[in-house]
Parts: sequence; structure tokens; C-alpha cells
Amino acid sequence: MDFLSSADQVILVGNHARSLVSTNDYLELNSLVYEPGVLTEGIGGFLYDSKKTSCIPCESYTPEHLEKAIQGSINHNQKFILIGDPSEWIVAAAISQYKYTNTLVAVFFIYPVGMAALDSRKELAQLILQLKSSNVPTYLLRKPELFFRGIEPNHSWFVTQLKEGVAKGSSIEYLCGLTQASEATIDGR
Repeated sequence: MDFLSSADQVILVGNHARSLVSTNDYLELNSLVYEPGVLTEGIGGFLYDSKKTSCIPCESYTPEHLEKAIQGSINHNQKFILIGDPSEWIVAAAISQYKYTNTLVAVFFIYPVGMAALDSRKELAQLILQLKSSNVPTYLLRKPELFFRGIEPNHSWFVTQLKEGVAKGSSIEYLCGLTQASEATIDGR
């Protein structure tokens, strides 16, 4: 778990991540969310980055436009852990951009919800392959509601929760991205 020591920030990405944390706690956390425009959901909207004072215009909710909007949001001087539902385009776009800028330390997927997850298996497989080929440590939070219970808005809380979840082996599942030596330390071998 050496990658945890190199991370500066944890960012919750997307609406599914937002739904797992109480509103008061969520306002204290680093987050990245897309809100659709007033007229039509697919056309025009805004990217809200909790670390920015103003929203970032986003032409539409497509991977290309989300990536373009996220580019202006990334702090290149820090390293990040992203948490989000991989069936949301904003999560895929954030992973691509943070990986591209070499600021991505690890990814934690929230277990995908609803029919959208069933319809997006190919995209999910491609995303996991991209993370695996880049050696980005990737985990699945099988029971995210339990993981986020009693959340505190700091990096050390996340590290503690992660270590406890991996030790218990029930709510956090390793997917890919670590060398075999790192995997052995996680599994306790």
C-alpha cells in the first residue's frame, strides 16, 4: 500500500459517490460532479469542482467534453485517489485526464448501480484494462454505504478505512494495477 503515502487528495467523482455521503459531510470533501444544463440533460452543463470557486462550463455530457472540462480542474502539483462509479462517464473522463497528467495514484470503484452498469460492460472492461496497463492500483468498494459510514473529510480517514477494509476482506476487492510484491502485502502473504 505504498501508493497511499504518495497521495495528497481523495476526490469523490460523480453523482453515485455524492449519494453515499450525507450532504453536510459531502460539502467538506473534495468532489467533482457534472450538473446538466437547464434545458436538456445531454446539452450544456457545468462541472463542479469543490476546490474551485466557480463552475467550469461543459458543452455536453460526453466523455470528450467532460475530459476537456476536467483538464482545467486538475492541480498538477498534487497526486490524487479517485472514487466513483465506473458506469458514469464523468468517472471515466476523470480517470483518463488524471492518468494523462500523471497525477493519478489509485482508483476505487463504487459498485455500479442499475441498468447503466449492465449496459456498459464493454466500457468498464476497457477502463479496467487501461488502468491495469498503466499499473494504477484499482479496487472495488463492494459495500460503499458501509465504507462511507461515519466519513470524515480527510486523507488519513480514508487510509484507515482502506486498510481496515482490505484487512477484513469483505468490502474492498483488489482488481488490478499493483506489482506482485505489493499484492502479497495486501493479501497478507
